[in-house]
Amino acid sequence: MNPKHLTYLATIIDKGSITAASHELLVAQPTLTRAMATLEMQAGTPLLLRSRYGVKSTPFGEVLAREGRSIIQSLYLAQEQVAHQKLGVQSEFRIATGPLLGLGVMPDILERLTQAHPTSVCTVTCGSPAITLPQMSEGRFDIMLAPTTDDRFIQGVQRQLVMEDHIGIFCEKSHPLAQKKTVNIEDLEASDWLSLGLTTTFENQVLELLMTAGLKEIRTKIAFGNDAAILATMLARGRYLAVLPRIPMAVLPASFGDFVELKLDLTIKVNRYLYLWVREEILDSPIFLSFQEAMADFVRFIEAKTA
Repeated sequence: MNPKHLTYLATIIDKGSITAASHELLVAQPTLTRAMATLEMQAGTPLLLRSRYGVKSTPFGEVLAREGRSIIQSLYLAQEQVAHQKLGVQSEFRIATGPLLGLGVMPDILERLTQAHPTSVCTVTCGSPAITLPQMSEGRFDIMLAPTTDDRFIQGVQRQLVMEDHIGIFCEKSHPLAQKKTVNIEDLEASDWLSLGLTTTFENQVLELLMTAGLKEIRTKIAFGNDAAILATMLARGRYLAVLPRIPMAVLPASFGDFVELKLDLTIKVNRYLYLWVREEILDSPIFLSFQEAMADFVRFIEAKTA
């Protein structure tokens, strides 16, 4: 069985069509078709279900596609190591975090790490935990700092609770609702909103509670695909509201704006817990201990700032 054929299969299934996979892989469609025919002959069973709307996997096709994804991941990691060798990277500390945490929390921590470990290179990936947590389980990162409701166990990875946070409704200080003593449902319905991600678990929980309290609709004007910088820039214009976490908003650079949390005339509280995932093999490494120390200082700073 040709490993390359497994990567073709995984890409076809993930893209949903042979045409899209052809563009992604830069491989001609007839070549992909022949490869799939060979793979199905070797497997002795169909791997793809074809229709006018594209293709999807059979159960056994998905089994082999998982192996293809593992091969793709291994190739990616190998290419990454080659790139690091060319750039002269001696050691690497791979960090994953959320977009707002990356914007507000990580710069000071990264500055401390680079000063304490000048021969190490920190690589930072910002994204939703729904994306980065599976990648953490695949070995893509050394640590991940993010909130999540996912309690999955990852072999060889330790999860540590950093601190508790909560979700609120934020706006810039110049927004008409910013100075209002209590904000009601009617005020929220009349406002324009921004969204950091339409499928964000914590954001949806707040919106569901508002709907339960009588909110009929949210006028979302712009939704961002986990891009905190553009969202913060738009929020600073004083025209929008957004459902966001308290801690990252408390430490956003002042250059973005002066943001406040609205005081609602109803009790809506959604807690979220900030976790640190770390590969067990680096728990005693000097750079992780430096990271841990920097995080402890950050937690003390936040507790004093929000007390």
